Amino acid sequence: MRDKLRRRYQFQKEVTRNGYFEDDIALSDLVRLGELLPPESNNEDERRIVVKFEFVRNEYDIPMITGQLETSLELECQRCLKPLEMPLQLDFRLMIDADDEVVRDSSVDTIYSENGYIDIFEVVEDELILGTPLVALHEDTGCNEHWRATTSESEVDAKDNPFAVLQQLKTTD
Repeated sequence: MRDKLRRRYQFQKEVTRNGYFEDDIALSDLVRLGELLPPESNNEDERRIVVKFEFVRNEYDIPMITGQLETSLELECQRCLKPLEMPLQLDFRLMIDADDEVVRDSSVDTIYSENGYIDIFEVVEDELILGTPLVALHEDTGCNEHWRATTSESEVDAKDNPFAVLQQLKTTD
């Protein structure tokens, strides 16, 4: 375990050492993710993302980065437009610079290095963007009193069935 998380890692060096890292990243360091969040969520106390990851080799002898992310994001509920606290715990496994045929045969995604270096902040940001729901909603459908979630059973029963006439035409043989 290292004391300070670096932004860039030379992945070949870390794979040979079985590098394991654990630290946290400020949400404000992830610009693209911050653009997806409501502006008022950026005014809060500094949110942190707990990051744990290691460099390993998979069964194809391809370098990989595996890890976990844990944070809580403040999203906007699409039903009531009020803040929604969304805890996220994500696991990720990514091959590094894998050949196209290995990628096709594997169920694991790949990332590509930049001159042998991996930017861990970009990896974390990509995984959080992919892990954030497209439509954030409170679990309680009553968060917006003007929202009509479903029709009640009494309303469904009260409607005339257009096929009721056919029931009378049925014969028993």
